[in-house]
Amino acid sequence: MDVLHLDKIHPIISGNKWYKLKYNLIAAEKQGYSSLLSCGGPHSNHLHALACAGQTLGFKTLAFVRGYKELPLTPTLKDCQRMGMVLMFVDKQTYKQRYDEQWCQQQAEKYASYWIAEGGDNSFGHQGCAELAQYCQGYDEIWLSIGSGCTFLGLAAGIESLAATSSSPLPIIQGVLAIKGGEALAAELLSQVAGQHQINTAGHLGGFGKCPASLIDLIQSYDQQGLMLDPVYTGKLVMAFEQLWQTGLLDESKRYLIIHSGGLQGRRGVKALDNAE
Repeated sequence: MDVLHLDKIHPIISGNKWYKLKYNLIAAEKQGYSSLLSCGGPHSNHLHALACAGQTLGFKTLAFVRGYKELPLTPTLKDCQRMGMVLMFVDKQTYKQRYDEQWCQQQAEKYASYWIAEGGDNSFGHQGCAELAQYCQGYDEIWLSIGSGCTFLGLAAGIESLAATSSSPLPIIQGVLAIKGGEALAAELLSQVAGQHQINTAGHLGGFGKCPASLIDLIQSYDQQGLMLDPVYTGKLVMAFEQLWQTGLLDESKRYLIIHSGGLQGRRGVKALDNAE
């Protein structure tokens, strides 16, 4: 089993976040925008990476944040603000409109900004994540955590494109969904890809943002081995893999690649892991 350390790409714009943002940033520059607009929650890896990318590349950044300005800023949002991002807090009802393309377009026009979907989940995000396929050649299974599904769809497309240049069997993606009640999402994602890819919908450990003691114990155990994991995505991914490995349900003759999608800054949202980042 090998680990693809996307968390080592950049101290802040790490993991799959860079791949999701890459072509969005190129498009924004080509279209003449000087400002980027997106949305996310109070612990958003996406906003954290976007704020840094904007500061580094000279873009102004703005974000709709799910929450209330009266509440203390999370470490993530403090970082975003320090990197120049303008935070605009909205209630849950307003935040739901992020799925409405017309609303998103209106906000982009209002703020004269290039709109990037939550988590970078758009066609440019998929295009960037497709590039991950180059690291997957020679493996039988690629283990990947899934949130929105952007990385999954992009990687699946990238793997499919390998068929044109490779005579070897294509790797299969084993996705582990981080959210509870994601059966419909999993079915929708699988309907959009070719191949025998699979998605585990039972490895969420209670849902998005939930961090039971068993997960904390696993993360702290891997800390001691030099492999840092986050509680939202990669921790659940490794736990799902480990459980199958220990019960003998994985074929030891196969080559496995676990994709570390970054997000380590999110550890600060869990008190027991805060001092371990």
